[in-house]
Amino acid sequence: MQYRVMSKLEDKFLNARKVDKEYGYIVDDKKSGVFLKSTGEKVDPVFSKGEVEGAEDEYIMIFAPVKDRQDSILEVRDDIKIPLTK
Repeated sequence: MQYRVMSKLEDKFLNARKVDKEYGYIVDDKKSGVFLKSTGEKVDPVFSKGEVEGAEDEYIMIFAPVKDRQDSILEVRDDIKIPLTK
């Protein structure tokens, strides 16, 4: 048998979701997760039912459109902030 093991980052990304009967997976603001911040505003991740998978050992995260790509930060929980611009 072959099992798929989630990375810690993938686990944090999926931790922030909850099931809504009308819309499917949505963001649970009470949980920590992986978020994109642009111009000081949190951009919610886009969860899909089957999730989006890339090649082996590759996971693709999709976020809603941002207003200013030059001022973007990836936030993992409350303790890691990664600037996405130089």
